[in-house]
Amino acid sequence: MIIFPTVSPVAAVLFLTVGGSPAPILTAIQSLQPDRTIFICSSGPRGSISQVTGAGTPCEIRRGAEVVDRLPNLPTQLGLGSRFNPDTDLVLLDNPDDLAECYRPIAAKIKAIQQESPGVSLYADYTGGTKTMSLSLALAALDYGVPLYLTTNATRENLIRVERGESTERAPITLLTVERTLHQDLPRFLQDFNYSGAIATLQSLLQSLELPADQKRHIRQLRDLYAGFDAWDRFDHPNAWNLLSLHLDRKHSHRLALKRVLTSRQTIDPSFTAAETIPSHGYELVEDLLLNAQRRAHQHRYDDAVGRLYRALELLAQIRLKQTYGLETGDLDLTQLPEPLRDTYAAERNPRTGKVQIPLWKSYLLLGQLPDDPLGQHFQPQAHRLQAALQVRNHSLLAHGFTPITHPDYQASGQVIQTFIETALELLIPTQPSNPLPQFPTDVDRVSQLN
Repeated sequence: MIIFPTVSPVAAVLFLTVGGSPAPILTAIQSLQPDRTIFICSSGPRGSISQVTGAGTPCEIRRGAEVVDRLPNLPTQLGLGSRFNPDTDLVLLDNPDDLAECYRPIAAKIKAIQQESPGVSLYADYTGGTKTMSLSLALAALDYGVPLYLTTNATRENLIRVERGESTERAPITLLTVERTLHQDLPRFLQDFNYSGAIATLQSLLQSLELPADQKRHIRQLRDLYAGFDAWDRFDHPNAWNLLSLHLDRKHSHRLALKRVLTSRQTIDPSFTAAETIPSHGYELVEDLLLNAQRRAHQHRYDDAVGRLYRALELLAQIRLKQTYGLETGDLDLTQLPEPLRDTYAAERNPRTGKVQIPLWKSYLLLGQLPDDPLGQHFQPQAHRLQAALQVRNHSLLAHGFTPITHPDYQASGQVIQTFIETALELLIPTQPSNPLPQFPTDVDRVSQLN
């Protein structure tokens, strides 16, 4: 008969701060029954380390200033034996009143155990030690998702230490966790346009905490708003509209902006149908790409930023040719061209598809050959500078080369392309009121007030 070995449950590790009284330490360990205990002690001859490693009877039981009993060190009282290793189960603090010096080694120990033993259950009791030691353990536990416990009694008479009748209870931190997330973590995600990070953080709150109904509703609404902007950021305009239209007021600037982008896309994308449309000048999709490029540059993703600028430049010519002349760059109708140009562009016919197809550069050359076209006239004196700027993109791994685009590259070439497009838009829509698309919000309070 084959006997399979018993699989031990995931180990539980308790972190606790050690102060002058052994009673709450004993209560916490006996209540939580950890498989391993990490004692956080002050070092030195008068430090609380003596209660853990001291010989003889270092633990004093006091009644006021009077010592009424002396007991062995904590591991001995608890019968830890081989379950306590002073080389690995101690965090020694040289200055128990310095917050930074206390926090660093505690946080490092928590992180090390989480990395060494994924899935281990960690707990933290911050009853003992100096106020700074307790605060440091509490902060580290909050930062690394460790449940907090406090050993106390219902009618505490001694405000200096816990003396008798104590119990170890989990500290309620739900509201604190939500506040820290909404006002510390989320702003960092939004300032970097990291909507996917914000969504994951909010989803974690919903899955890991028991929340009041109104707070749960608020967090869900924020999650859906961020999911809408995340979809928009990925050019998934239908899903962006489905999410944002539920939560944004009908007259809100971002809702109106997205509706204009949907309308613009419908005019150039034959496979796309907008859920709702609004009067637009048709170039909103180009403006949207410019804003997207700015977000990628903010994230230092310069290859992505230049790729979006390249597409915006290409799309600008495509929209101009289709909207004004009924010409499709992917299937050019030669009969719609002035007769002197027909033979020239007939040479662009794709022998495999039979279609006349022209790329970005030849689209602008064509606009320059059409009589009095403002975009073509704007292009001709800028052609040399644009061509040089586009070489940076062509050498990128996302195009035809292997050279990453650096910040100086983006500042030089990207600015040339962006300025060209922005000036062109001013020329093409001079009669429209100045109403540019807004950049995505970066302020958590502003997002909270969008509806």
